[in-house]
Amino acid sequence: MTISIEIEKEITSKLNGATSTAERVARLFSWICNEFQWIETDYVDRSFEEIMQRKAGNCAEQAKVVETLLSYIGIKTRWVLEINAQPDYIERQQFAEQLVAEQGNFYSIFGLNHNDHRWIEYYDADQRDWCPLDTSFAILGIESFMEKRLSFHHQSIPSTEGIIPFCLFALDANHQPLEERSSDYLIKKFLCSFRKNSSSTVLLEEWEALISELTSLGVKTYKQEVNFHLHQDRVKRFVQVYEEIKQLQVAQKVETIQK
Repeated sequence: MTISIEIEKEITSKLNGATSTAERVARLFSWICNEFQWIETDYVDRSFEEIMQRKAGNCAEQAKVVETLLSYIGIKTRWVLEINAQPDYIERQQFAEQLVAEQGNFYSIFGLNHNDHRWIEYYDADQRDWCPLDTSFAILGIESFMEKRLSFHHQSIPSTEGIIPFCLFALDANHQPLEERSSDYLIKKFLCSFRKNSSSTVLLEEWEALISELTSLGVKTYKQEVNFHLHQDRVKRFVQVYEEIKQLQVAQKVETIQK
């Protein structure tokens, strides 16, 4: 991998004194978060150097920067494709329908009540695990992911922007589906924070079933096999279930405090 001397010097400066994988990643993460601006997709294919010079980009462009920087210092990475629920936006649906008609079902990964997103997992050799890194949402590590992407706290992304992930899968070097990641992030780690009771058991089981269903549909859509626009009612139900779980958790916290 070749990068400019100027960027190489900048990397060396940022990593001076850092020894562990976590610290080196955190240094580069802070650099990008502090100096790069998130901007909407304009569908221009830019190189790593062009994005670095611009110091701005959409989620995929920022993921490309993260991938290149971490790979350069010997840390394994892989892309994660996410599809998430969002507030209804008719213009997004109309634009997606046009692309589907022209280029196929792949472009139905975004539409009326959902959108696609890209970020990076890096392999922490010390922890022997894949870890999330998403500069678009300033997320580094699993705790940060859970707090910002699935939390019911008023400052979390679901509560403030209505963006709730329901489909995650890692991509291989050719950007083809490699490994389903929804089960780990959205089921295992999400549900382990809840105490099941008679009110929540059925609801959490439906959450798990919806994640499984929507992830399968998402992978098929990515492969051009399914038009996701035909399944937007399931996204609507997913959001409803999330809100019902949120209400239960808030009620449980209030009950605990009153005791």
